[in-house]
Amino acid sequence: DALVEGNETVNVTVSAPTGGATLGTPSTAVLTITDNDVAAAGTLQLSATTYSVAENGGSATITITRAGGSAGAVGVTVATSNGTATAPADYTAVSQTVSFAAGDTANKTVSIPIADDALVEGNETVNVTVSAPTGGATLGTPSTAVLTITDNDVAQPGTLQLSATTYSVAENGGSA
Repeated sequence: DALVEGNETVNVTVSAPTGGATLGTPSTAVLTITDNDVAAAGTLQLSATTYSVAENGGSATITITRAGGSAGAVGVTVATSNGTATAPADYTAVSQTVSFAAGDTANKTVSIPIADDALVEGNETVNVTVSAPTGGATLGTPSTAVLTITDNDVAQPGTLQLSATTYSVAENGGSA
C-alpha cells in the first residue's frame, strides 16, 4: 500500500500436525512487514499570485501554505523586491524564513510594511518570492506573486484666480 504506517507484524503459528508428524521448535514466529512508504514533508507556496493593499493600509499580509504532507520541520524564505514600488520609499523590504513544525499545516503569514506618502504616483507593485525550502519540503506553485499598493493620493485640480483686483484699459485701446 502507499500508507505511511510504520512496520507491521504478523504472528505465524504451525499447529495440529497430521500423519504422525510432531511439532518442532520453534512452532511460532513473527513476520515483520517493513514499511517502504516515506512521510512527505510537503510543498510550501504562496496562497495567491496577486495581493493588494491600500497605500494607507499600514501593511500587507502575505500567506504561505503547506500542502501534501506534514512530516518533519520545514521552512521557506519569503523575500520582496522592487517592482514599480521602491524600498524604503514605498514599502519596507522583507527577507525572512517562515517555519512549520512537524505535523503543522496551519497557514503562516508575513507582514510587509507599506509607506503612506503624499505623492500622486498611481498604483505601484512589489514582487514577492518564496524560495530555498528546507527540511525536505518542495517549492509549490505559486512561488511568486505581485503585491499592488493602491495609491490613495489624489491630484488636486489647482486654483484659478485673477492676477489683480483692478484693471484699466483705454476706450480705444482694443481689448483688455
